[in-house]
Amino acid sequence: ASAELLHGAIHAPRLDPVAVERVRGQMLAGARSEETDPGAIAGKALASMAFPDHPYGRESDGTVESIRSLTTDDLRAALDRVLVRDRAFISIVGDVSPEEASSLVEQLFADLPEATTPLPERAEIALTGGVTVIDLDVPQSLAVFGQEGLDRDDPDFFPAFVMNHILGGGGFSSRLTQEVRVERGLTYSIGTSLSPRRYGPVLTGSVASGNDTVAEAIEVVRAEWARMAEDGVTEAELTAAKQYLTGAYALRFDSAGRIAGILVGLQARGLEQDYINTRNDKVEAVTVDDISRVATRLLDPERLHFVVVGRPDG
Repeated sequence: ASAELLHGAIHAPRLDPVAVERVRGQMLAGARSEETDPGAIAGKALASMAFPDHPYGRESDGTVESIRSLTTDDLRAALDRVLVRDRAFISIVGDVSPEEASSLVEQLFADLPEATTPLPERAEIALTGGVTVIDLDVPQSLAVFGQEGLDRDDPDFFPAFVMNHILGGGGFSSRLTQEVRVERGLTYSIGTSLSPRRYGPVLTGSVASGNDTVAEAIEVVRAEWARMAEDGVTEAELTAAKQYLTGAYALRFDSAGRIAGILVGLQARGLEQDYINTRNDKVEAVTVDDISRVATRLLDPERLHFVVVGRPDG
């Protein structure tokens, strides 16, 4: 019965006016909220600067104007472009045989059309170093910062992944948290993320601080960027990062839903299913020299661009 319902939703979505207007109202509320949300404002501004002529630079949730103007015909046309057989990534997890799984996939997806709309081209990341300030009357400024990252299939990806954990992706154990929050008390939260996007990888981060202290927080971020590029990491930092990253990986596989999502993610990134068994080996293989190499290659504080939303002093 559930498969029949899903088949109907995929192949003959009703798009009832009442349902469309309900969701339109929800999306409009979200879009209006984001117009005054510092994080949303900064993130969208940085994305538009990094990807000025690419879908990555557009507002994926739409704007108030675009949401209002959408028609049911627009939605049906979008479904025809997006719900296509040859771009589907499927994983099935549970007490089901391969034959049953194959039959289910055939039932649900065989009648879908093939894609006719081309995928986006690879983006040329247009970020250059500097600071952009967007005025907003709030007592605390929020800064989002970023630079070009590394592709998922780059040989230096795993050293960069471990490096980012040490630099800003590891919560309280990261250097940025220690230097910006613990040592100087300039923020409650700071972090970075290595995002190997398919058409344009980026290394991004964010920090919130008082209007009178955000300039200092930005300088500390730049200093830590430079320190990592020049000095790399210590053996103790590397050992701690490996222990966390390998130990935490197993915790992702705690439900059928999460396992299915991971398997779909592997397909979307072009990774083999055996990646699950080899991923921790790749983390363990990273050396101090590897991180020194990738940090020198990747990190340059002069290339970092900061978008600050608020009324920052200085």
